[in-house]
Amino acid sequence: MNKLLITNARIYTPLHPVFTGWLLAEDKKIFSFSKGQPSAELAAAADRTIDAGGKALLPGFIDIHTHGGLGYCTMDADPVRLRAIAERNAQHGVTGFLPTTLTARYKPTVAAIEAATSMIGERGKGAKVFGVHLEGPYFNLAKAGAQDPDSIRRADPKEVRDFIRAGKIRLIAMAPEYPENLAAGDIFASEGITVSAGHTDSNYVHLVEAAKHGFSLVTHLFNGMKAFSHREPGTIGGALTLDDYTVEMICDNVHSHPAAQNLAYRAKGSRGIILITDCIRPSGLPDGSYPFTDTVNVTVSENGTNLRLPGGNLAGSALTMDRALRNFSANTGASLDEIWRCSSLNAAIKIGVSGETGSIEKGKLADLVLMTDEFDVTHTIIDGQVVYER
Repeated sequence: MNKLLITNARIYTPLHPVFTGWLLAEDKKIFSFSKGQPSAELAAAADRTIDAGGKALLPGFIDIHTHGGLGYCTMDADPVRLRAIAERNAQHGVTGFLPTTLTARYKPTVAAIEAATSMIGERGKGAKVFGVHLEGPYFNLAKAGAQDPDSIRRADPKEVRDFIRAGKIRLIAMAPEYPENLAAGDIFASEGITVSAGHTDSNYVHLVEAAKHGFSLVTHLFNGMKAFSHREPGTIGGALTLDDYTVEMICDNVHSHPAAQNLAYRAKGSRGIILITDCIRPSGLPDGSYPFTDTVNVTVSENGTNLRLPGGNLAGSALTMDRALRNFSANTGASLDEIWRCSSLNAAIKIGVSGETGSIEKGKLADLVLMTDEFDVTHTIIDGQVVYER
């Protein structure tokens, strides 16, 4: 039975203000934690002890919207490539994620679902795969963004059920302004799948109605959606004011201005925001031109922070979850104690895994990240095992 002891850590939990203390992980789970120093007996029984030296000990990051990196993509439908993506994620504090599809035709979508599902339960040096995020194909062509316009369509009940049978979908993004997609929302929600409004031209009333059909999340707030107006609040206005919705945010300071991030935080609070990366295939690679899909390249510039299609549209990001949390803290002025849950627990709740992970609580899986005051990850721990350290 493996026992991992972490001492002298600033520990963040949902039940207490941050405190300096110790945590013991045993048999994959959080066995106990407390303020101060562990007993001599407990310390002697540990198989390994990590002296955190005052670093922050957080629940491991959960990224529910990430397409790939290092030249690989969920749409490759290749477990070997998914493992490489998972290992890169772990190096940035991610302990669990949803490989995310791109809008595509039926067969490649099914293949991607099947490949990602095959990774569930696999352990190695990478972050856990919790299931699949199906981003599309049921979008509004006017808000396609970087999604393939030729593959965008309205939901078909048979195809919806085929996708559900293909594997473990935990999240689906759709445009709710179409009756076909609202009906699909009912189907997905009835299967316990979280339904998100994304790549949509829906107005405020559409979002109100969508909440009655299982929609409870808004995909990458401010991007790929109807803009705000004081006369028609649009998707953004609905997302910020309707309590039915949690929102995703890409805090790379490119997809959303720091002031916009602060606005969202003031409107939704720490419980209403989920930080995501929306990483795509070239993330983690040097500046240059790289394939995005089989037919389209993306240009990476500004030291990997700006990814654009030939027409100038943004094409996902190269963000990492540790940088996302750092940026969000800086841009909102919020302390880590106030916003840690935006990188973990909120996502775990939304995709239905909070009973086992997403927060530091006794009996939950020891999925943890140690981080410096500069938000640099030093250790990533999954199921009580150190999978990354520097």
